Amino acid sequence: MLLLLRVRLEHAPTALAPFECAGFCLVGLRTAVPTGDALIALRWHAEANNTDVIAQLCEAARAQLPAGVALSITASQEDALEQMRAHFGPREVVQWAADPADPSRRAEPPLGDALQHAGAPWLEEVLRAAPGSSGAGAAFVRRLRRDGYAPLLLTASQAALWREVEGSAATWFAQSTEAKLEQAGAYAHIDRKFTGYRDGKYREQLEVRATPGAVHPAPVDADGRLRFSAALSLLVRTLDGVARGLLPHVAAELGCEPRFLAGLCDAAPSAPSDNGSSEDRGEDRGEDGGEDGGEDGGEVGGEVSGACGCRGVPLIEASELDAAVTSEAERIRGAARASASFIDAGADADAAEAPRLAHSLLRLCRYDSRREGAYGTDVLCEEHHDVGALLPPLTLGPSPLDPREEGSGAGLLTLDVCASAAGLHALRRSDGLWVPVEETALRADGGVALVVMVGDTLARLSAGHFAPCKHRVVAPRSGERVGLPFLFRGRSDAVLDTRPALAAAAAAGRVAHLAELETVTIRDLPSFDSARSILKGWFRSVRKPKPIESAM
Repeated sequence: MLLLLRVRLEHAPTALAPFECAGFCLVGLRTAVPTGDALIALRWHAEANNTDVIAQLCEAARAQLPAGVALSITASQEDALEQMRAHFGPREVVQWAADPADPSRRAEPPLGDALQHAGAPWLEEVLRAAPGSSGAGAAFVRRLRRDGYAPLLLTASQAALWREVEGSAATWFAQSTEAKLEQAGAYAHIDRKFTGYRDGKYREQLEVRATPGAVHPAPVDADGRLRFSAALSLLVRTLDGVARGLLPHVAAELGCEPRFLAGLCDAAPSAPSDNGSSEDRGEDRGEDGGEDGGEDGGEVGGEVSGACGCRGVPLIEASELDAAVTSEAERIRGAARASASFIDAGADADAAEAPRLAHSLLRLCRYDSRREGAYGTDVLCEEHHDVGALLPPLTLGPSPLDPREEGSGAGLLTLDVCASAAGLHALRRSDGLWVPVEETALRADGGVALVVMVGDTLARLSAGHFAPCKHRVVAPRSGERVGLPFLFRGRSDAVLDTRPALAAAAAAGRVAHLAELETVTIRDLPSFDSARSILKGWFRSVRKPKPIESAM
């Protein structure tokens, strides 16, 4: 557990002595401004949070201090993490210790306590809450900023859709490689975005994106039914709606209007009743290029509902799941027959037009406990990551692995429901520890955590106000783990011009936590700080029209 002491600087050694004798480790020390008090961060590696022992140590420390000298101690782990985020900057928290077997080597720090997702709000409460108000929405944003991730709770009934897709994905991955490639195609560009199946060094993955009608690729069940594809379509639409419902809370924290963030995204995927194509609605396609090596900036699906899409997205209950999946399968089959799409067995795939794909994606990942991880560890990560993983880290604390073996999702937000087999670790911004976010005690109310993580685009857009959440997956103890992360991304050609939002915030007398950007697009962000990008932006700003020579 983490503890933060605050005392006059000259009395810091006296206050620290009882805690060091009890086995607490000093992980951070700095001077508070403007008081000059010493802020002492301590970590206790005891398995249980023994409040009685801590209370006794506090009394012992106060007894050794001179009369009238104040000693304040954080009352809870949550309070300590809040204070760490507020007062300690990048690289100011020490997490390394000497390896007892080899003092010349540094041992990996202990895993952080996931706190059993203590105080996590229910997803429905956050979606219903008014942005900028106190309550569930404010608690969500506060934790998202503090730790780089925030858990939201689903009921076991609401999580049934995720479990349906998880089970179907495990069955699909169990097929032969030839069958998977035949259904999904090799991992490659379609509509200037990566999609399809591949078997990497550390994991298998199937990348699925929304189309105006359903999803692509659209895998089928072993018996030829479309139940798997229908469940995927429902899950992608649900997660897209959830992400759009969370954006207004993020916008309120940034001090900008929700429409500013909404304008960076694709239109929301089509609802089941909307069978019109994007071309019928006269949507324009954007320039190519993007996060995945050149993505199309066009919109997919229907119009944006409200300021940031559908905030009242319905969560399908377990009792409604079979009927919803059956109805969605019939809708997909009917649309496929009408348009001769790829998923219709009678269609000519060579003659069919390539589908329009959304920028956001659902990444189905299968991790096998028998595979060896990076550098002989149990960390199962691909050598290839999103471009955003190459950005300079904005999180706290050093990492036990080479940065190439850690990932931070490119985009605005990453949503991931805790898998049936634990394995996801997130690097907590406030104290720099890897936290096994899925290895938590089962809640008495049956709540299942949906972990929301900050993406690189949001981190750069907010100038570090939100930090990108580095995350990794360790091998399951046995069997396999199927993860279903959803990467909610903006359009690659969306221009990040924050000047109007900054001006509006200044006029309203509020602070806007936005980077000063003018001409950079989302696809330019990975190389935004490079010399070439800086020169390119400068030439754009000073470019003058070529003078017209007069005729002789």
